[in-house]
Amino acid sequence: MPVVNVKLSAIKNSFSHVTIDKIIQELPYLGLDIEGRDENAGIIRLEFNPNRPDFSSENGIIRSLRGLFETEIGLPQINDIKPTQYVVQVDEAMRDVRPFIYSFATKRSNPLTNDEIMQLISMQEDLHNGLGRKRRKASIGIHNLDVLTFPLRYILSDKHKKFQPLDSELPLSIEDVLLQTQTGRTYSYILEGMEMVPLLIDSQNHVVSLPPIVNSSYTRVDTSTSNLLVEVTATNAKYAKQMISILAYELNDMEFSLLSIVTDSPYQGKLLSPDLTPIIMDAKIASINDLLGTNLSPQDIIKCLEKCRCNGSVKDAESIVCTAPSYRGDLFGPQDLCEEVLLGYGIRNLLPDYPYTKLVGEKNVHSKAFEKLRQVMIGLGFIEIVNPSILSETLFKMSLANLDLAADDSILINSIENNNLEMLRMRLYPSMVNTLSVNIHEKYPQKLFEIGKVFKQDGSGVTEGWSLVAAIAHDFTDFSEIKSTLESVMKFCFDIDIQTSATTKPFLLKGHSALVSLKNSPIGCIGEVHPQVLENFSMRTLVSIFEIDLSSAFELLDLYQRRFL
Repeated sequence: MPVVNVKLSAIKNSFSHVTIDKIIQELPYLGLDIEGRDENAGIIRLEFNPNRPDFSSENGIIRSLRGLFETEIGLPQINDIKPTQYVVQVDEAMRDVRPFIYSFATKRSNPLTNDEIMQLISMQEDLHNGLGRKRRKASIGIHNLDVLTFPLRYILSDKHKKFQPLDSELPLSIEDVLLQTQTGRTYSYILEGMEMVPLLIDSQNHVVSLPPIVNSSYTRVDTSTSNLLVEVTATNAKYAKQMISILAYELNDMEFSLLSIVTDSPYQGKLLSPDLTPIIMDAKIASINDLLGTNLSPQDIIKCLEKCRCNGSVKDAESIVCTAPSYRGDLFGPQDLCEEVLLGYGIRNLLPDYPYTKLVGEKNVHSKAFEKLRQVMIGLGFIEIVNPSILSETLFKMSLANLDLAADDSILINSIENNNLEMLRMRLYPSMVNTLSVNIHEKYPQKLFEIGKVFKQDGSGVTEGWSLVAAIAHDFTDFSEIKSTLESVMKFCFDIDIQTSATTKPFLLKGHSALVSLKNSPIGCIGEVHPQVLENFSMRTLVSIFEIDLSSAFELLDLYQRRFL
């Protein structure tokens, strides 16, 4: 978890009417864990949840605390953003590389202090590691505005272009920057395989930055700098806009004036940054009270939201509308608004109560079965893995030897933000093959299993179920080996025999695959993985695999009636 240092003096100066100890007692109720307190250095170290990247700075935390202690409530005020003639021109070639760039400028009369520079650097790295996904999704550049001449150009460049990177004494070619500098070696994997790389230059052909690797020494920021250019380049527009918003509010809190910059893109059009348009969503009053176990009036709910630096208003007799700052990318819907109301209300004010029921709890029968299955699989020498329930459509097709998916077979997710998270998995097999493919450097034989959720789509919608998949990978594995494993599992766990009959599956080798049945009802399949699938995943050894539908098997076994275990 990321940690930020907050000066105790900054907290004291912001809350003259509240003791420092009282404020520190409230920090955990804001979702902040106290890592440590150093009275000699005059700081408190706070661990924050990555879903609140606005807590990556001292100012961001104090901004929220002001709401909690009602020093300032409602949307944080931001000074008017002044228009300029500054333009960043985007080359068409950036469309398929790192397509998004957003930027703004700031000015103030007095230069940055060393403490402010260190805060910005720390905040920048926390945002890189969290929202930016180690700079792959988005990265930030902060530059000396005074040395730049507009318009700036965001282009593709070959690796022979030379410039002097930050903290380097000599100009280097881009290729040498990636090979010789520590930052270049750390993040060069993002540009791996690219002959042409992103570059931001000004109208005098001075290099501003090599996104997402390093800034130019030409735009270095130090204690003589008072005017800044802030730019964010990204493969994900949402993350980039959220970063820009966080940085805009941060520099506004540092008493900078904000200046807008136009991004002129051939595939996006002309965009004005920073775009600090608030997030607006509504929620049912009854839903909030039901979830929290409270009886809050609409005005009570609005007050709670205001303490969390949001605005609220009554939409109608049943709903309220929340207006949140643009940097609150963690707010997705009514459930998140409930959490904001809870924080504003005060978690300590929710009193625990005993349930009225007098029933004795016990493990769900399925949990007992899963536990037994795990014990047996581990006893047979298998290692358990856990994969996400969402995967990419490309991976799914690769696991089916690149055959087209039936239109009614896949369960695609709307409004995706990550191309690796496109669909709900309908079977565990694709994730298992992918896991084996990323472990080809490990010792063989490899024996893995997973018990996980799968999803099915029918006329009534999407339903959840459970499956078991197991795979054996080594040069001599075959149908007989994996079948004996399945038979052992079913015998040891449920004292029942399974039946197999020849079948054809696109991902299994013909003549070496079978349908698995229980009480004459099909519950899965078993066999050797098709060579085309192995080639798709660059695997050099044979794989045998089975997958059974545990939900169907449990129903056929009638575990509830048998009081399993």
